[in-house]
Amino acid sequence: MFYPNIVDVIPEKNIVCISPHYDDFLFFLGGYLLELKEHGLLGSKKLTNISTFSRSNYQERDSEGNKDASLKRVQYATGIRLIEDLECLDALLGPHNYFYRVMGEEESQVRGKILNEGEGEMEMAFGSYENMDGHDREILARMKDAAMDYMAQEDTAVILPLSMKGHIDHFIVREAGLTAAKEAGSSRCAAVYFAEDKPYAGMMDGVESKINDDFIAANGLADKAFAHHPEEILELAFKHYPSQVDEVYNTGIRDRSRYLKELYNVSCECDRIYQYNK
Repeated sequence: MFYPNIVDVIPEKNIVCISPHYDDFLFFLGGYLLELKEHGLLGSKKLTNISTFSRSNYQERDSEGNKDASLKRVQYATGIRLIEDLECLDALLGPHNYFYRVMGEEESQVRGKILNEGEGEMEMAFGSYENMDGHDREILARMKDAAMDYMAQEDTAVILPLSMKGHIDHFIVREAGLTAAKEAGSSRCAAVYFAEDKPYAGMMDGVESKINDDFIAANGLADKAFAHHPEEILELAFKHYPSQVDEVYNTGIRDRSRYLKELYNVSCECDRIYQYNK
């Protein structure tokens, strides 16, 4: 369903975004927050970003360096990515207008996951329960315990990834949050939402779209679409995350916004999240 009034999309005051990687807060919630800002409502929310897989060795356009999981490489890449993220959130939300938490987990390639490097595709490590190793399962357990703390908070929205295209880190965050929500059951006070992963959302093939649709149906997720600002998102991304983004972001984000505009038959480009109602 399309929501013309942005205040109806996430009515909770406190928004906690559990971001797999440093740039995911922008791509999960950036369009929503820009729409709030346009209506003078950004100050009505208390925002927390949790950077989950915050020990990184990844730098765009550096295939050889991305195979190096040494401490020196992790210090180098993590320092760059952390500052990029803080600068972007400062630009999006205003300095000191948000809380920022770092969980310190190792990103997929630091854990030795193999990156897909296909032509026209983003570099990413795919994953599911079937190919998770012991290390991954330990992370999932820690993530679930951390998410449980937020499930008990009132007037709070917890934002998780849908894990479109199945990046292993996004998958772990999704499953940890979903498991926490299920285990909390009737004691859960927080609302739980799933954000469309971008630019992956605009790059799915038919098989990947069906996997995503099946997850939405199996978990009773209700769509909540709203006006998007893809060009502003891309401007922020290319300005503040030069070590992460490349041209595929333009395609993935623009194509998804246009697709949703046509799907909901509205005059504006769109983004959407899903609310967990079980």
